[in-house]
Amino acid sequence: MTAVVEALEVVKRYADGDRTVRAVDGVSLSVEEGELVVLRGTSGSGKTTLLGLLGGMIAPSSGDVRFEGESIVLLREHHRAELRRTKVGFVFQELALIPEMSVLENVLLPLVPDGGGSADDEQRALTSLASLGITREKALARASRLSGGERQRAAIIRALVREPKLLLLDEPTAHLDLENAIGIAKLLLAEKARGRTIIASTHDPRLAEVEGIDRTIEMRDGRRID
Repeated sequence: MTAVVEALEVVKRYADGDRTVRAVDGVSLSVEEGELVVLRGTSGSGKTTLLGLLGGMIAPSSGDVRFEGESIVLLREHHRAELRRTKVGFVFQELALIPEMSVLENVLLPLVPDGGGSADDEQRALTSLASLGITREKALARASRLSGGERQRAAIIRALVREPKLLLLDEPTAHLDLENAIGIAKLLLAEKARGRTIIASTHDPRLAEVEGIDRTIEMRDGRRID
């Protein structure tokens, strides 16, 4: 079976004053369709950078990243942007919801470039939000009025609105209480059951130890240590 996404001896270097930091240092990784993989490690271990590399958000200093068997490293930027837009869903640690817009408008944003946002799109989004406990009233209110757990759930629904092949999440349970963390874990397992390929970074042992995760990969100082 062809992997959905692969990293082959990937290195990402950053300049930090007069020294060079290897945020990711020679990591290889292959994730197949329908897998739920957790990257576990402390802050600064390279998890977020590796997610950015796998999703084509940043380019490696060396090594290769392949999506469905094809290298994305040599793609022109507009081709990488199209890949990110159509096949990859991101949930960033800062969530990036626009507070002045309604929750529903935030969720439908990825559909705007294709003229989306029809009545059917809205109803599907409202149904998805309701399934995670975000009522129609809250969905039509400004995103700034949501709690932390609700914002996290809304951000995941937004990342899924285009039915991406690959879902990448950076610390999806950070700062959440146990009930909300369990809700996020259940959502990820449900998406895995639908065949979605998911990679989530975390330093939260509650997520890393959820039953149903296929693999947990340990990161330290930019390297895999498992």
